[in-house]
Amino acid sequence: MKKLVLYSLLSGLFFNFIYIAESEANQRSVNVYSFRHVELIKPLINEFTKQTGIKVNVVSGKADKLMQRLIQDGDNSFADVLLTVGAAKLDKAKQLKLIKPINSSILQANVPEDLRDPDNYWFALSLRVRAIFYAKDRVKPQLLPSYESLLNNRWLGKICSRTGNHFYNRTMVASFVYHYGEDWTKNWVQKFSENLAMRPNGNDRDQMRKVARGDCDIAIANSYYYGMLSSSVKQSDREVYQKLGIILPQNMKTGSHVNISGAALTSSAKNVDNAIKFIEFLTTKKAQKIYAYNNFEFPVRADIPAGNFIETWGKLNADTLSILHLSAYSKKAAEVISQSNW
Repeated sequence: MKKLVLYSLLSGLFFNFIYIAESEANQRSVNVYSFRHVELIKPLINEFTKQTGIKVNVVSGKADKLMQRLIQDGDNSFADVLLTVGAAKLDKAKQLKLIKPINSSILQANVPEDLRDPDNYWFALSLRVRAIFYAKDRVKPQLLPSYESLLNNRWLGKICSRTGNHFYNRTMVASFVYHYGEDWTKNWVQKFSENLAMRPNGNDRDQMRKVARGDCDIAIANSYYYGMLSSSVKQSDREVYQKLGIILPQNMKTGSHVNISGAALTSSAKNVDNAIKFIEFLTTKKAQKIYAYNNFEFPVRADIPAGNFIETWGKLNADTLSILHLSAYSKKAAEVISQSNW
């Protein structure tokens, strides 16, 4: 007997009417909630289906909205896999019992220990760097080797950033608290805020466009946006890319702050075997290369090069040590940021 399950995916999602037969738990399909638009993961989906014959059904939306859908739908959710951004969000899903552990020797072998949950609830798939961008015609890159160099008085009124409490910035600050302590981090946030060119507004790409326009000389943003600008269908975005340089900070002992995109098996998964196969596939050499070449993100596997284009950005010294601690320091990071003008 078939059950009719109505999924009303509001706020940027769409309506899905899914008929799930009780006898079809092992059908050749897997259902995915993804924070990425379908177009961005289509090459991965096509390759997986080509290799396995398993059809991938995707609902895309903002990470927090997808999490809320899992909470609301509970055991009735049709989602088998959660693809989302940030270790802190994956830890939250674990705490809310929205995901369950995966016993996979393949994932254990492919994903480094500091890039997966210690209880195997989630696994990183790619690395995203919080990079420094500068105007090629106005800034000497050797003056910006690290996040600390952004505090120099020479950059007073010359830095652009999105709001400090945005998830991307908050996790970077959380990593600072973890490594250097609250006092050091307060000083960094305060001095960085004093060097801002304007009240924070817009997204990461907007900050890069401001640098290209001359509104400021420096911006911090996620590295993959630089790649996206380089291949944009808009000539104006490609021109922004041409005007900017990128720096992967060598921050004291820690290197560049990185966060992750990751995957987890939902607690409500009906197609468990297919879901695990899909997540395992995303850590294979083929899939990791797609992340690098199509999405401009760094692979989690040490045996997979980032690719010729990304490697022109410089050598990445990734701070992976803080990944498993970001959720623990996120609240303190938010408090520190709230005391500034960022």
